[in-house]
Formats: sequence, structure tokens, C-alpha cells
Amino acid sequence: MYKLLILFIFSSFEILACGDVKGFSPFAINHQAQNKSEHEMIEYEILSPIQKGDEFLSSVTARIKGEFIVNLDIRDDHNYVGEYYSSYLSIAKKHINDTEIILSYNTTKKDRSTVIFCANWNVYKLKELLAFEPAEVAPPPPPRLPDSK
Repeated sequence: MYKLLILFIFSSFEILACGDVKGFSPFAINHQAQNKSEHEMIEYEILSPIQKGDEFLSSVTARIKGEFIVNLDIRDDHNYVGEYYSSYLSIAKKHINDTEIILSYNTTKKDRSTVIFCANWNVYKLKELLAFEPAEVAPPPPPRLPDSK
């Protein structure tokens, strides 16, 4: 029993994680500045790959340790090449360095109807996501044909 406990203590979370991390490339965009003041809110768009290995994105959480933890809404995004979910967060500029974004990949279905108990999360600083290279912008959809009557 003690040997098993020691094994778990010295194991990294990657050993406990299910799935592979290849091709994983989240990023964030400074979406719009409402005012250049240090205390005004800035909106950020966080783009997360829909799938990581065999698992799908189950949640996106923003937190500042000791201040707040907020689960963000997840929506399909079609503005970039690849499959991404987008989430939005508005915070004061002074919190960019302190804000953490937690991406959890703990479901085996895209509709998030199942849950798996693996250590499949990644924690990023918002500033780090802003520094990542964004995906290529998707071409606009073809024009729609006029309705014929």
C-alpha cells in the first residue's frame, strides 16, 4: 500500500493524463480596448482547440489566485483555420500578468455529455496566450445564391 502511495506522489500529472498533447495550440487575442486608461476593461478572446488527442474541451476557466475563479462560456469559432472554441473575458489591463486561463480536456464527446477523470488540463497565463502565434484566419464563406421563387 505504501509503495503505491509513494508511486503516486512521485508521478507527474502527465503520467496520470489521458491522451496526447501533440498539435495543441491555444492562443488569445486582445479583442478590443474600450479605453486606454490602466483601470478600464479590455476584452480578450481566448481560442482553444476543440480536441486534444482523444479528449474534447470540457471547460475554460479564468482565475486570479485569491481574487476570483470564473468558468467561461464556450462557443464554436469559425474565424480561424482549424477547429477552435472561443471564450471571452473582460478584465482591467493591470490584471493581464496575474490572470490564469485553465483549459480542461475531460470528456470523450464533443457535446460534453461524458466526463472522464484524468488530469487533462493546462494552465496558461493570459499574457502567455497573447504571445502565442494565432492560427491562420479562415477565408470568408462563399456568397449565398439569391432565393429563386
